[in-house]
Amino acid sequence: MKLLFINAKAKLNDIDLAEAIKAIKNYKTISLISTVQFLHLLDKTKAKLEAAGYKVLIGMPKVHAINKGQVLGCDVSAIAEKADCVLYIGTGKFHPLGIAASSAANLPMFCVEPFSGSVERVSAQEIRKFQLKQQARIVGFKAAKKVGILVTLKPGQHEMQGHVERIKEKLEKEGKQVFVFIGDTINPSELENFPQIEAWVNTACPRMVDDQELYKKPIVNASEALSDS
Repeated sequence: MKLLFINAKAKLNDIDLAEAIKAIKNYKTISLISTVQFLHLLDKTKAKLEAAGYKVLIGMPKVHAINKGQVLGCDVSAIAEKADCVLYIGTGKFHPLGIAASSAANLPMFCVEPFSGSVERVSAQEIRKFQLKQQARIVGFKAAKKVGILVTLKPGQHEMQGHVERIKEKLEKEGKQVFVFIGDTINPSELENFPQIEAWVNTACPRMVDDQELYKKPIVNASEALSDS
């Protein structure tokens, strides 16, 4: 199947950075990132920050994203590790919270709402709550005896799909019964038709597990299922 991806740009030509410049006053080197909707504003934002005396780094992603400074739920490799903090241009906290809670990032995370210019730092309490939620998923999964592996037919998920046989073999060696579920769209409500399954392994988008409450059962990613820790 041939696919055509069209970038959707937000109808915005500039961002008010007054609050952002105040918020990051204790930092010198800034890693600037955004989602595809606001990437067209990064160069102008960088110029403003540099005029205010900051060193600004816009990294090139190394995994799935293709644009400079772009982050995806499954690819935050555009973050510059040598920065003092991260400045995220975008709406919501889906990306910032996932980044801030990962051990790889370990940098202060500031979120700039591009339409209003308001700034919010991801707090230590938010990060801890997110991490505890992730830990609870894994603990619940380890206790399960009957496990379902979710495999989507959607393109772009081949990296994790390639681990299905390894996951199945590993879990069966641990004494679990394992069933493989193959489909297109993974709908949490439809999984309720299989009440005998006590936990799920996700081989699709790794950020699906953030919606743990929708699945009603513990759900882990392929890498977590394969981990011995």
